[in-house]
Formats: sequence, structure tokens, C-alpha cells
Amino acid sequence: METILCIDTPVQMISCTDTNGKITPMRFRFRDRNGELITINIDKILSTDQEHSSLGANFVCAASLYGTQRTFRLRYNYYAHEWRMAGVGC
Repeated sequence: METILCIDTPVQMISCTDTNGKITPMRFRFRDRNGELITINIDKILSTDQEHSSLGANFVCAASLYGTQRTFRLRYNYYAHEWRMAGVGC
């Protein structure tokens, strides 16, 4: 499982966007190396960069995975309308 968190992985995201365009990621899921669908509920957003002049929005989030608190880097690409994830500290 550790190595899947260290690579650029596409994710399915549930997020909330307010009337000003601010995105708040809430929950995401991805398939691990065995094809199992893993769902992650985001506990806290540690940092965000949502500059609209850039190509996307970046988030560093804390969440629990298998009972262990982990940090995830999530990126939303404005042009591709795509979310991707990579673990932090890999």
C-alpha cells in the first residue's frame, strides 16, 4: 500500500465549491494495486493554493488510513477537470 501513495494516482473526489469558486475537498477514493477501492475521508486541510491564474488547485490534507494518520497531496487540474493524489514525505 505504501508505494501506491507515493505515485501520482487519479482519484474520484467529493468536494464542495462555494459561490466564489473556492474548492473544499471532503472525501476521495482510489484503487490500490490489488484493485480494491479505498475511500479516504479528509479530516483536515493543512494548506491550500487555489490561485485561479495557475493550472490548478493544490491541497495538503490530513486523513486516517487503516487507523494511521497520513498526509496527502491532492491536485485539481482546472483544464482537465481531474483530481490526482500523491502521499507527502515519500
